[in-house]
Amino acid sequence: MDNKEIIESLEEYGFTRNESQIYVFLLKQIEATAFEISKSTRIPRATVYVTLESLTKQGFVSQSRKNNVANFSPESPNRLLHLLRKKEGIVQDIMPQIRALTSRPLDAPVAKLFVGLEGVKTGLENILETLRDQKIKRIYATSQPDLMEYLPKYFPSWLKDREKLGVYTELILPYHAADYLKSNELREVRFLPDKFPFTSSVTIYGNKMAFFSLSERDAYCVVIESNSISEMFRQFFLFAWEMLGGSGRAK
Repeated sequence: MDNKEIIESLEEYGFTRNESQIYVFLLKQIEATAFEISKSTRIPRATVYVTLESLTKQGFVSQSRKNNVANFSPESPNRLLHLLRKKEGIVQDIMPQIRALTSRPLDAPVAKLFVGLEGVKTGLENILETLRDQKIKRIYATSQPDLMEYLPKYFPSWLKDREKLGVYTELILPYHAADYLKSNELREVRFLPDKFPFTSSVTIYGNKMAFFSLSERDAYCVVIESNSISEMFRQFFLFAWEMLGGSGRAK
């Protein structure tokens, strides 16, 4: 993994771009002045000072003085995991109260739209969260290879996270995508003939459905939460699944 990928990952963690660049620079240099940081990262010195102050408050950078000049050093990268666990613990503690705030009439449909590739990731994370919370062990999906194409690093990792939960997937793919995913012990794949094309992906999980659409100009995810709607589409899926049998061809 090069510096660019590390910086991008730190941004996903929650760092700003400037915080990511400066923290990575300090990890490599061990110690540096604001002038040296500014010169190497090409970040204006005034911005460097503001960013260092932020990193110091978060516990990622410490300061010392040599010859009356401030020097900055990075704290251990383990701080990243420690802070993440602390945040997770805080959220876990208040989760029951947060969920109570969102109470609504039984099975009142709720639809949420997430836009862009980050929105698609949010929709995928919603699936994992629901699988964990509801202890779901079987889901149903129709898919295009788009998720692998537009999220080449994230989606394979997401698949592994799903498999770690022991969730079995019944998956329908277009026939031309036969090399996309193969059946395994946690996934059975059947193929829809190309005369029935579809351009989006759908996952049915518990009382929710997630629709994904990906293209260079248009990426979004729509999550619908409803017992009746998800059950209706589940029955449509099971009908198609039975018709396809194990051969991938409609009977």
